[in-house]
Amino acid sequence: MPNLNLFKEKLTRTMHPNLTAKELADLMVNAVLETEYGQTFSLSPGYAGMISTLGNSILNNPELRRQALAITNIYLRNNYGNQENIG
Repeated sequence: MPNLNLFKEKLTRTMHPNLTAKELADLMVNAVLETEYGQTFSLSPGYAGMISTLGNSILNNPELRRQALAITNIYLRNNYGNQENIG
């Protein structure tokens, strides 16, 4: 089972309100994959391209985009106060 606390820690270190929707999607994908498979997985050839592809897939699918941005809105609101909606 994935470590939810590790996932939250990764988001805490990287996420902030000034990121674009694409950057937020990529950060979420990166945090999920590093939490699930370990940080050494991110050193694999083609990892950056995979992150970009998965981030684009999230943003290009209206339902996935809505869900991902809703999660980031909640997270940013809880950690940075009341910010404008993202997306």
